[in-house]
Amino acid sequence: MKKVFILLTLLITLSCNDGNLDIASFEFEEKVNVCGDINITMYRLSPSGHKEALIVTLTDKQIKNDDTVVLPVSVTEKGSYTVTDRVFESEVNSGYFCTVVPPVEPKVLKNWQGVSGTIAVQNNKVFDEDGVTVIAYEHIIVLHDVVLKSGDESLIFNDTYLFGVFQTSVN
Repeated sequence: MKKVFILLTLLITLSCNDGNLDIASFEFEEKVNVCGDINITMYRLSPSGHKEALIVTLTDKQIKNDDTVVLPVSVTEKGSYTVTDRVFESEVNSGYFCTVVPPVEPKVLKNWQGVSGTIAVQNNKVFDEDGVTVIAYEHIIVLHDVVLKSGDESLIFNDTYLFGVFQTSVN
């Protein structure tokens, strides 16, 4: 009886697989990578293998070297204000995100596109040690109630999600 049980357990274990599902992990490196001056692409990569990216696009009207209040913008599927999560077949790097026309490789296995929610940006001055001279601007990107869709499936950023923080130098 023990042998039959062990054999059945082994068969069940070996026959089960994940079906090669490509599911978004939402685990990303802390670093926010940035491309562009007018249309700005920001992305964070997954920590192991760089096979997933969370991508936010904004314009220079939100990311600017100025500390005036910037109103939140609505996430759209296409246009200037997007949120996308992509799962890739193999590792990606800045060459994928920072070209005018993204390359066809690596293959995108899953593309979650933002369909609603808002993106808020806070731009803050960064001062030199003297406390007077502005040396950079810090940009804090926050996603509010963002819904991503891929076909009939949805992923939801409930409430507030800190996309990340990065700095730009003073021109």
